[in-house]
Amino acid sequence: MRTLLPALLLLLWTSTATASVDQHALLMLKTAKNIEFVSQKVAKAYFYRHLDIRADQADQEIQEGLDILQQGIRDLKASSLDNEAQNVATFLTSTIDELAQTLKKTYNRETGALMIDYSESLMEGAKLLSQRHIIGRSPEEAMLVETEQLIFLLERMNKYYIAHKAGFKNYNNVVQLEQAVKDFEASLASVNGYRGYSQEARQSVENINQFWPIAKEFYLGEKGALPVIVLASTDRLEKEVRTLGAYHQTAAARGM
Repeated sequence: MRTLLPALLLLLWTSTATASVDQHALLMLKTAKNIEFVSQKVAKAYFYRHLDIRADQADQEIQEGLDILQQGIRDLKASSLDNEAQNVATFLTSTIDELAQTLKKTYNRETGALMIDYSESLMEGAKLLSQRHIIGRSPEEAMLVETEQLIFLLERMNKYYIAHKAGFKNYNNVVQLEQAVKDFEASLASVNGYRGYSQEARQSVENINQFWPIAKEFYLGEKGALPVIVLASTDRLEKEVRTLGAYHQTAAARGM
């Protein structure tokens, strides 16, 4: 028994340490995905505020978004990042500072263009960090990433839709909107292929599938929807996706 005990203790310690590492990696993944999501949400809210559409809600989303971005950077910098990741985190910090300064300025064509650029830069930087933690994820963690991607894409589609209404109708923005629609449908296909949902989560899947074809036409401007309807559609779909995200978050935590 004396020779077995140290081995058992080592096994238990190793399992605990591995679980801790996995939890940390999942936290870093969530933090990076949050930055991706909020980068789109803040830019979207910026154009809604400029157009004076649900301005109070837009102001709240901008402030909450900045808080999330700044907290996310603090969390990233507090973790054990290698040199490349630290450089990305420094880039993100600088971009967030510039975005915050731009938000204080009076809106004009230049600030609008800068807001789109900043949102894309934040998205790309956060994506580099999130991809480091996606490889090797468990099936439940992979599905959690898919739900995070759906929420990100909803905000991205809404951003390009409202930027178009604000006068940014260049070809690249249209292409990005159309690509976001295609990416959403690809992630939704992964969700539809998952067979382990609870009854509540399955109902959310059905609700998304039922409403998505209508929302898709709104985003692409095929139904001439008003911006407030597109905003409500985004909120409605995000609510359902968050139900799925909560399910996979719990399932992923159980598997660690």
